[in-house]
Amino acid sequence: MGGRRDCFGAVGSSFEARRWLSLDLCGIFGVTFSFGVHTYAAITTGLYLLNDSLLSQILYGGVYLPLVGMAVWSLYKAWRTNPGAVPMGARPLTTVRKAGSTDQPERAIRRCHKCNDNFKPSRAHHDSITGRCIVKFDHFCPWVGNAVGALNHKFFCLFLGYTLVTCMMTLGLFTLQFFNCRAMKNDSNYDPQTSENEEAKWHEPESKKSGEARVLGMDLAPPGCSKVFLGNPMVVILAIAAVSFFIFTLVMLIDQMEAIQSNTSKIARMKLRVGQGGTELERVSHDFNEMFGGVSPSPAWHWFVPLSVNFPSGMEKVVLGYEWDPTFGDSPFEEDDLVAAIKGEKSPVNSDAGVDEENQDALQTNKDEISETKTVEMTSGNISVGGAKKRVSTKKQDEVTFVDPKNRLT
Repeated sequence: MGGRRDCFGAVGSSFEARRWLSLDLCGIFGVTFSFGVHTYAAITTGLYLLNDSLLSQILYGGVYLPLVGMAVWSLYKAWRTNPGAVPMGARPLTTVRKAGSTDQPERAIRRCHKCNDNFKPSRAHHDSITGRCIVKFDHFCPWVGNAVGALNHKFFCLFLGYTLVTCMMTLGLFTLQFFNCRAMKNDSNYDPQTSENEEAKWHEPESKKSGEARVLGMDLAPPGCSKVFLGNPMVVILAIAAVSFFIFTLVMLIDQMEAIQSNTSKIARMKLRVGQGGTELERVSHDFNEMFGGVSPSPAWHWFVPLSVNFPSGMEKVVLGYEWDPTFGDSPFEEDDLVAAIKGEKSPVNSDAGVDEENQDALQTNKDEISETKTVEMTSGNISVGGAKKRVSTKKQDEVTFVDPKNRLT
């Protein structure tokens, strides 16, 4: 059953939870299974696929185990990272336009009735499993036990990538072990005295060999290889898991390549394909990759390490589409709160918000949304909000406008 939940306010997906954790039972089972599969594969591979092979042992210790570590680390980050849930009290990005500007964009304040009418940024969608609006929501993945959104999409893709490579490594070690067994059998220096009973079994007449051995062709294998290829249930399970997850993660990773290149979520891409979305669903900048962060759209070392995503200075708010700090309170944003902000009690205007005057004319609104325009006019003697006037001290007439980050900063 989905929805906002928390455990005594400590962890959960509710607005009050201090740390993020989806408490969905299906997700908890899925992420536990994912951790278990990697642990099982690492142990079983070490026990059964390294038989007297120096190359296999080097690959296992020097390549395979580090890859498993990266996969598990990525899984943990994808599971425990807040995917981009919109906090209660979040407000639209704001900017101050100079008096005399001709193009004044309309502002559509979108709200989510499932989140108590909290502000809903243009690129956010409500996730029924966590019960929250998630910025750049892609899907809820039970295998990582969390929604996939703007702030943990990177970790989800890394988990897929490293899991894919570990599956390839497991299948590669299977292959090395098979050929190593054949080579040992054909080696003229091979000494069977180390296991006489096992050797006798392999040299018994073909008619007395087990059907399993004949089918698998393991009459070529030396002693010790039977524990790998002759129906060992742990190895059979490992082989099935390696092939299954190799195919699954490969398909998923191919699907995610479009998200990496376009910097848009699956829901946004679907809407754009059918013409239901405007420019507000597209990427906000071509100067960096929104999924992996950094200061360049080109791949860098931090793309491949499950470290927290860092955006260029001032751009995190633009990517998320809202601004928030603890002083905003725990109730949905109201437009009239701007009066206090202008008087200096709160400061919603941030010069680092990524929206400057040169880009204001590029701001566009979603034509499918209901537009509500409320402007604040500051004159030399008063401030007018929805018809009510209050005295302020200023010499210029400016307009404070609430906007969603719909301009693409290129």
